[in-house]
Amino acid sequence: MKFEVLQGVPHVEKVWRDLMDGLAKNSLTRPERGFAKKLAKAVDHLGKNPFHPGLQSHEITDLSDRYGMKVFESYLENDTPVAGRIFWVYGPDRAQITVVAIEPHPEDKRGAYNRVQLSALPPTRDVHSQQPATSQRSERRKR
Repeated sequence: MKFEVLQGVPHVEKVWRDLMDGLAKNSLTRPERGFAKKLAKAVDHLGKNPFHPGLQSHEITDLSDRYGMKVFESYLENDTPVAGRIFWVYGPDRAQITVVAIEPHPEDKRGAYNRVQLSALPPTRDVHSQQPATSQRSERRKR
């Protein structure tokens, strides 16, 4: 099953837009360009197979418990001390995945995920009215 990969709002959406615009305009530094390419490749894998072996996707129960929905972490790169990670959830609709955070891998394992703040899911569409409706998952997160 293929998934549409969305960006959480507003933070992930802004980071994604800035990186992709920078790639298109060739205005990124070398490290930023490398990071943007790794992010784009990870998002491509995520859309095709969220559990692609290179992503090493796994649930982060600390975040799942805190936000009331299953939150997964996937690697942007391996064997790097401060390797980038993306955090994602299924939804807001079927066949959709939303990237809700982009972070470096935590160095200290105790309470490592306490500092991770997730972006909201984009609104879902009400099937009957075709008007944006608030996602139930994002409403649960606000409580």
